[in-house]
Amino acid sequence: MVAPMVAAISDPFLAAEESNTWLFGVACVLFGSIVGTTGKQLIRSSEIQKQNNNVRKGKMMFATGLALNVIINPICDLAGYSFAPAAVIAPLTGMDIVWNTLVAPWTLNEELTPRRLGSAAIIFVAATVSVFFRQQEDVTWTVAYIREVFLTWTTLVYCLCYGIWFLVNSCIWMKRPPGSALRGFSLGATAGSLAGNMWCTKIVAEEMSRCIGGDCAAWADGITWVILGMAMFFAIANVKYMARGMQQYEALFMVTVFQGSNIVSNSISAIVVLGEMDGAPWWKIVGYFSCIVAMTASMVLLATGERSRRLNGRTAENETNSENAVLRSQTSDGQSPVECRAI
Repeated sequence: MVAPMVAAISDPFLAAEESNTWLFGVACVLFGSIVGTTGKQLIRSSEIQKQNNNVRKGKMMFATGLALNVIINPICDLAGYSFAPAAVIAPLTGMDIVWNTLVAPWTLNEELTPRRLGSAAIIFVAATVSVFFRQQEDVTWTVAYIREVFLTWTTLVYCLCYGIWFLVNSCIWMKRPPGSALRGFSLGATAGSLAGNMWCTKIVAEEMSRCIGGDCAAWADGITWVILGMAMFFAIANVKYMARGMQQYEALFMVTVFQGSNIVSNSISAIVVLGEMDGAPWWKIVGYFSCIVAMTASMVLLATGERSRRLNGRTAENETNSENAVLRSQTSDGQSPVECRAI
């Protein structure tokens, strides 16, 4: 039992060492995570600036943050998948959470509660550990293999389930009142799950890498262009929901939900669409799904914590308003606030 687990831990890094360019891919992903975190925080800061009547500055920060997340970050991810094995890149996708957790209390003056810190830590650790349970297979992405992966009933079922998930979020949960924790969770989870459909990006990256090497046959087939269009859609469509969430909710909440949903969506699509766990031993499957369950549970824990914080904040605000109303009423009867308290 120990020997297979040790081999599983070493396999991803041995595979990475076979390429002279994997360090460049890792560097691209790390840089992309910093760029993505910066962009999200700029979007959040833009809303704060607008609330402080710095509208022009807020618009500039919003446009810059949007550009970083729509243009630079996807390019870095694409480069990462082109030059480094997915097993090596997978743990790095959670670095956004680390950067944001470290700097948001300072840059945005947000409160890092124990539940927020715990949820971020669980997601990052689970994402890192999950790589040790991944099944390592050498796949040649020919046109025939792309069709075999893309035009299957499992991919159809995945797309159908994802469509239902998207409709539940957009038609039900996002209709909750502004400030609702469930609405915030829905915005972050929708954006993250859209961005997490990296199976399209993986296929495109593989074919771009092969074309650079001189084999561009796949780009003569329409199926490759369809997948490229889907990759671009997922990369762009998530920004709308992410931007709305970052404007309405604190970054320590939104980034954790967004990135956690991103990793979960990436993991599930890798299993269902790409079949990366096909033929894996039972302990790998159990371990991998345990990591997915841990990440999902931590996001639910975070959302319930945000709901409690908002309810407590609303209760304190109501109590303050009630006390002020009583004082105003008593003052209008000819009594001073000091006299009222004395009575």
